[in-house]
Amino acid sequence: MENSRGQPISKSNETLYPPKPPDLESLLHGACPLLLAISLALTLESLTDRDDYTNTMTETTDTPRYSTMELEDAEAFYHDEITPQMRAEGLAPEHQTPTYSWLESHFPGFIKHLSRRFDLSPGDFYDEIGVPVESEAEEGPFDFVDDDETRAALEDYLVELRDRQGRAESTVATRRSALRLYVRTYKDVNGTDDLLGSLHDDAARADEMDRVADTFDVLRRREDTLTTHASRRKYVQEVRQFYTHQVTFKGARHNPTDQLERRFGWDSTPEWDNQALEADQIRTLYQTATDPVDCLIVIGVCGWGLRPSEVASLRVDQLVLDPPEDDTEAGPYIEFGSERKNGPGTVALLTGLEDATARIDAVVEEAGDDWMGAVFPSSSAESGHLSTSTIRRRFKNLAERAGVTVDGEIPTPKMGRRYWYTAYGEAVRRVAERFADVAEEQGSKSTEVVLDNYLSEAEKRRHRREEMREDLEGLFAEDTAVQ
Repeated sequence: MENSRGQPISKSNETLYPPKPPDLESLLHGACPLLLAISLALTLESLTDRDDYTNTMTETTDTPRYSTMELEDAEAFYHDEITPQMRAEGLAPEHQTPTYSWLESHFPGFIKHLSRRFDLSPGDFYDEIGVPVESEAEEGPFDFVDDDETRAALEDYLVELRDRQGRAESTVATRRSALRLYVRTYKDVNGTDDLLGSLHDDAARADEMDRVADTFDVLRRREDTLTTHASRRKYVQEVRQFYTHQVTFKGARHNPTDQLERRFGWDSTPEWDNQALEADQIRTLYQTATDPVDCLIVIGVCGWGLRPSEVASLRVDQLVLDPPEDDTEAGPYIEFGSERKNGPGTVALLTGLEDATARIDAVVEEAGDDWMGAVFPSSSAESGHLSTSTIRRRFKNLAERAGVTVDGEIPTPKMGRRYWYTAYGEAVRRVAERFADVAEEQGSKSTEVVLDNYLSEAEKRRHRREEMREDLEGLFAEDTAVQ
């Protein structure tokens, strides 16, 4: 046998002159095409394995192709793509996970993939992959404030609201949230969070009013804060109350929020701020909803007159669906404790009983022994129930699908709640009209006098609810044509 140099191969020259590898042409025309094909296939497979994660990131654009992701890929995507974006926006992935709305807006489709492919909510996914790594240390609501006197003044003010003025916890929480945002923005704009130093110097009055106005210039440009005329006026009032407290009780010489509404042109209340949904619009919302959760949200806001926060936190032990005969409410109702903004009280359930009962049955069946009583439970929320923002978002999404608008804008839950109050006012008026003849016979110019003198509170309440029931009747009925 000869080698490629024409020399006989021996053990010694085989080592010195190993056979020359066949060139590509001989491989293609000889007996090696199969081996070459296998080699190429293995190479391509190796490249595919190596680039598989990268390939999930692109289809024809740079949009992630979530449909190809297994759970391990989704975890890698979280650490490689989502975490850096969180850091870039000032979030701390070591201590927190992104909110639902943040994740959906930055990585649309990812939440849907988690749900469809793995039956995981974002919270379940975070638990599955073990994030965040560390829990953020508990801190006070104003621990971020550097100025000691300002921090103490803010905390003392809220304590006084709760303990001396007896404000509901929900009111205190709203004021706390407004002040936190205000102080953070004030510091970003003015380079300090000392809100008090200039309040004791008359010569600094104009400069401090400018600093406050500059702060509101930034606040009003935030998409999620001062979005309507009413919200701007309300926010000014929330902040003003803190400064008023300093002037009235703490010796401050001036209030830098004086005339702030006039300065921004917010010193009038336009009619459109009081818009309410119409009955046919509410009917369309309910008939468009395909999810029982959305159906009950519409009923809670428009048919029961609840705030979005009250819908979100509703618990089964608040619902008295079958009261005893001697109950003074004389019908199903929701019971609220001192945590309600308006204080303890009840809300009559004049409609939606079947939906409420069906919802409770469904939750009990789904959650079993793990159910903690929330009508709208959420395993990913620390509170154990859906957040207020989720209720608002679902309401607005439903309105968008239903094509319901108010002055060309997607309505908010507040507009649904206004329908309830409008209907209630009309019910009160009609009850008064019922007794107009009685008042005339009694020689009274006011039906209110007759109502007060001849009807007990329970009777007046019964008459009002009868009238309200007529307004609500038919609003929450299924329409097969829409469904």
